[in-house]
Amino acid sequence: MFIDQNGNYKLKVAFDYDDTLTDEVLFLLAQRMIRKGHDVWILTVRTSNEQYLEHCKRMNIEPKLEGRNADLIADATTLGIADKIIYTDSEDKLEFYQEHQFDMLFDDDADWHTNPICEAGGIGIHI
Repeated sequence: MFIDQNGNYKLKVAFDYDDTLTDEVLFLLAQRMIRKGHDVWILTVRTSNEQYLEHCKRMNIEPKLEGRNADLIADATTLGIADKIIYTDSEDKLEFYQEHQFDMLFDDDADWHTNPICEAGGIGIHI
């Protein structure tokens, strides 16, 4: 949590992308939180294009970047948070949640993401 210039408490919040931020209600919630001055991020298990290229190089396969993560980037751009995407590259989110000091995470996966965050003392909201 942080205090804005007017002395109001604000949250640092992460939204999973697939099956979470892609839900219209949660997308609208993210928009509203951003308008109200909260620090909203996307925390996804997807692989960034850079991570993908590294994987392809290690595996000696031809990368196919066309359209990769286009939906995610388009929605992040609409929200004005294209610079606030964290790709975990299929890793669980607890370490990223703690490292970036989020106040809460909205996610559709309880077992792998929200439950471990709650068990570690954070707030993971299973939707």
